[in-house]
Amino acid sequence: MQGDVERIRRELEDIIERLESLNLESVRKAIEELKIALKDLEGGMRRSSEGFDHYSAKLRLIEELTRDGGSCYLESEQTKLSKIGYRPDAVIVKDDEVVILEVETDQRRMVRKLRKIGKLKDTILSSPLLTGRRLRIVFGVTEDRLREDVVKEAKRIGEIEIYSVSGDRILRLF
Repeated sequence: MQGDVERIRRELEDIIERLESLNLESVRKAIEELKIALKDLEGGMRRSSEGFDHYSAKLRLIEELTRDGGSCYLESEQTKLSKIGYRPDAVIVKDDEVVILEVETDQRRMVRKLRKIGKLKDTILSSPLLTGRRLRIVFGVTEDRLREDVVKEAKRIGEIEIYSVSGDRILRLF
């Protein structure tokens, strides 16, 4: 099995290298998905129910948010947030802050998540995880425009950051 994994890893790396040498925008998405497949092969974090757009955006944001350090827990593992009925995509714990990360490819579902966060915000703030740390709530979307109801709900809750994630580009929308 390990030999097969290594062989497949080498083949994927070779394919990625050849595609990147073409330097064509039209194959950028294929390269991105092959890189994700390679990370999956090497024990990545993608759940089988998670689409590649969601997974790629999550990885990019985690990479960006942990650039200056911190520990990342997926699906709120080891953070006890699931005990209050909330399971974000990732929780990043740093010395001075806790970053709750949600990635959504459908803005209607995002509105539902924002409402849930609004209802649970006081409970989240009282979590022992946040003792001595500030809370930062970050959403990633795969689109460049936000629906009006998303903006309205984010304003109601306050302290929400929303980023558009596409390939290597991360753009703050809200």
